[in-house]
Amino acid sequence: MVPLDMTHYRFQFGLSLVELMVALLLGVVLSFGAVNLFMQSKFSFLQDEQTARMQEGGRYAQRYIARELGMAGFYGGVLRGADINSNLVSGANNCYDWLADTSRFVEHRNNVDSVGTTATAQTLPSACLSATDSLVPNTDVLLVRRVTDDTQYLRDETATVTGSATFDAARVYLRLEDYNVSTTLETGNNVGTAGSMPLSVWPYRAQLLFVRDWSVTVGDGVPALCRKEMSGGVMGPTTCLVEGVENLQVEFGIDTDDDYIPDQYLDAPNQAQLSLAMSARIFILMRSTNALAGYTNDKAYNLGSTPVAAQNDGLYRRVYQTSTLLRNSEALGI
Repeated sequence: MVPLDMTHYRFQFGLSLVELMVALLLGVVLSFGAVNLFMQSKFSFLQDEQTARMQEGGRYAQRYIARELGMAGFYGGVLRGADINSNLVSGANNCYDWLADTSRFVEHRNNVDSVGTTATAQTLPSACLSATDSLVPNTDVLLVRRVTDDTQYLRDETATVTGSATFDAARVYLRLEDYNVSTTLETGNNVGTAGSMPLSVWPYRAQLLFVRDWSVTVGDGVPALCRKEMSGGVMGPTTCLVEGVENLQVEFGIDTDDDYIPDQYLDAPNQAQLSLAMSARIFILMRSTNALAGYTNDKAYNLGSTPVAAQNDGLYRRVYQTSTLLRNSEALGI
């Protein structure tokens, strides 16, 4: 007789409810981890991008202003700007006349309001700012006057000519003749190359530098370092150099005892003190162009002697500072 086989095999197909719940839980955990990793990576990328743009803009603005201040008062061999004559037409635009006045190599307005007025009621000429050129309050304004680093046209004592005699009508030039016996500012269409040798022609460059409260379009909320320049016989439009510049402060090193060493740094020197300036300290507060979600900037900053309160917003900020020698200051006596 064959014994009865009592062994039963039970086969399971699919998942039990408990196994399904565990699998779903693991999936949710892994998905959450992946999403969190992605968000952190994106935040890090945006942070690095904003920081890199800030760093690039801050360094450029720092070098640019330091270079302009270092060259301020360079008039191609003319030692005193007051000795330069002008054949420019004056009276039509008070800002144009101000930029053409070479008697002062640099001018400074400390902590202006939105229309360029200081706490001591110093103002900018009315034609310098357009109706949309609203300045960031409590920032500095600089006017730097000089010529470019090299001549455009030179005819030396032997009548050898170098450079180009084709002049841009939209520029102003400094014309030096007969060892600076004749020194005149001329527009590009009036310069001319006739006269006693040696004769040199230098592009004249006067720049009004300020921080505007918008960069590309009015009301975009991104501050920028901007400038105004002369364009031939008229003022040119406002052009912006670096976006994200939120504050500019400049302090001048004043020599009070004629030893050619700065004895004190002043953030609001008067013109008499500024004529004794040996050097300048430049402070630039940069900010990111976009806010980062989840980040709050509660830091306060010091730009030299000027404090900047915390804004408690989502914008990254960083201070850039440098010093420069005012090489062409008349106080140096060279």
